[in-house]
Amino acid sequence: MTTIKITARDSSTAMEEISKKLGADAFILATNSHEGGVEIEATNDPEELKKFSNKPRKKFSNLMRKELGNVATFPISKNNFNELRSLPQSNKIIPNLAQSDLSVLNSNISSLRDEIRGMYITGSEGLGVELGESTFVKLQQAGFDTEVIKALSPAFSGLSIERGRIAFMKTLAASLTLEEPLRKFNRITFVNGFSGVGKTTLTAKLSAAQQENVTDNIVLAKLGYKSDPPDESLRYHARMLNKPVIRLNPENFIETLVSTKGQMLIDVSLDATDFVRLILGAVDFLSRDEITSIVAVPSGSNNAFINRQASLFEDLEPYIILTKLDECDISSNEMSEIFKNGIKISHLTGSKSIVDSLSCCSSEILTQYLIENC
Repeated sequence: MTTIKITARDSSTAMEEISKKLGADAFILATNSHEGGVEIEATNDPEELKKFSNKPRKKFSNLMRKELGNVATFPISKNNFNELRSLPQSNKIIPNLAQSDLSVLNSNISSLRDEIRGMYITGSEGLGVELGESTFVKLQQAGFDTEVIKALSPAFSGLSIERGRIAFMKTLAASLTLEEPLRKFNRITFVNGFSGVGKTTLTAKLSAAQQENVTDNIVLAKLGYKSDPPDESLRYHARMLNKPVIRLNPENFIETLVSTKGQMLIDVSLDATDFVRLILGAVDFLSRDEITSIVAVPSGSNNAFINRQASLFEDLEPYIILTKLDECDISSNEMSEIFKNGIKISHLTGSKSIVDSLSCCSSEILTQYLIENC
């Protein structure tokens, strides 16, 4: 908990800095304008806020009465007004109102106008981000995580709100995508993820997409436990694509990988801990250059889901493919969590079509998506 003073060229810039340092719990204690800018004092310390709340308040009406106490009573009567109009131009003055009083009044009005210009509106709970006019606050409104906005703030600092928003989206998209789109996978590709994320369909899509990029035969495989029932979904897709299908289990895993010729696309149905152990063993036995790990993450996932997947499969250094984009949009919340976990998105896909439904996720494509949807 702390109290700070921020000096900036205008109140918007000052409030952006306060929001960065104190967050949405900031409360404005004082605002002062001076030549060349504005100074704002703010706090998120409950004790300081309590002291501020207990200070006696000066009513605005009393302040105005004090300032106008030496001014003549208004309105001027009709007779006095007619007498005033009949005077020569050089002698026209308001009765009982000295020129010095007018100067003081003008000075006080100018000071009051400057104070109002430097004010920032807050809610009853302190600094209300919904009332702010800055790129930082607008991105908070859109649902992006404060930690992410702070990390990427150099990209939009000093820009107008709209230009700053676009600059933020471009920088975020660049950090979430590969420098060069991944168009061809290694000889053995594992497709993993929790149940229901679209792994089997994604395996078929990868097969259809990779057909043009490989000269060897493509073999589809299901990696599960011996006791698992046969999976007809993968066999159905394999018949449509005219591809062979084999079953793998932890017992015949390494032997089958070594003996199978051509490219293998493997739909994984093991528990995550067992799968990670098997893959790391395969990497040691073969080489990392022969193995690609993919994790399917459906759009619309919550933070806990993304964070858990990233944690479970971190050692595999996987690529992420976002699935089911025709069912749910990607949210700013999801993008923030993916960024915080250092994940790279390699492809985007929906859930219906198999052929020509897998798109490489380039920075340009993701930037346009973020601009239009977040």
